[in-house]
Amino acid sequence: MDVNFGAKVNIICEKPLSLSQKYMKTPAFLLFTAAITFLSMAGCTSNDSAVNAADTSVAADSMSLSDLVLRVRATSRLYTAEYQVHKIVTHRDVRRLRGQVLGHQFEAPLTLGDRKVAIPIDVTLRAYVDFTSFSQDNIERSADGQTIHIILPDPKVVVTASRVDHARTRQYSDLLRSAYTDEEMTAFTRQGVQAVVRSIPDMGIIETARQSAAATLIPIVASLGFDESRVVITFRQEQYTTRDLPRIMDVEKKKHKSFTNNE
Repeated sequence: MDVNFGAKVNIICEKPLSLSQKYMKTPAFLLFTAAITFLSMAGCTSNDSAVNAADTSVAADSMSLSDLVLRVRATSRLYTAEYQVHKIVTHRDVRRLRGQVLGHQFEAPLTLGDRKVAIPIDVTLRAYVDFTSFSQDNIERSADGQTIHIILPDPKVVVTASRVDHARTRQYSDLLRSAYTDEEMTAFTRQGVQAVVRSIPDMGIIETARQSAAATLIPIVASLGFDESRVVITFRQEQYTTRDLPRIMDVEKKKHKSFTNNE
């Protein structure tokens, strides 16, 4: 009798299926499995898209800030205010008689020997903001990324010109006194310019420079996609006194222009 091993194998394959195996072959189960697979793939795609969108947003924000730094630094030294200050420098030189009588010191002006002078001068002051060291350290953004805060360097002030109006300069000397020398007139003029410089914290040029700088920068920031109403510009210091003059005054190596007007 011949033995057919293939028939035995066929019998094993054709054993009755269990209930779970029958259900797995139904159309409903196959449809359910396909739906689960599709939703899983869609969820992965959505998560990847969200991550990519976040990365793109961060990169765009970083690029905007870099562009802002480059645009601001390109302005280098931004002159934002100029003041013309007119001042009359006066000086009176009165000879006095000093002595001692009965142990008491006395001092009295002499009726003769008086001399005085009035020198009109015009001083030109220019204020600017130096952006050469401006960087992303000067920029802060709110947590929601909607508000941008820019901290600017303190304005600098420089004396660019001083003019002496010799035509309107007046001096008087008694017959017993000589006229003022050129050296004395130059010294009086220099003192007048120094007096103008000492009054800088009170004349408003620094505040004008700050407002002009803000008005110039806000359109630059807005051109990069930021909302103008959400741009805040401040400076490192709010108030200035005469003690701040060495820091805010720009003493150029080249002396400022000095000229006369003899009209």
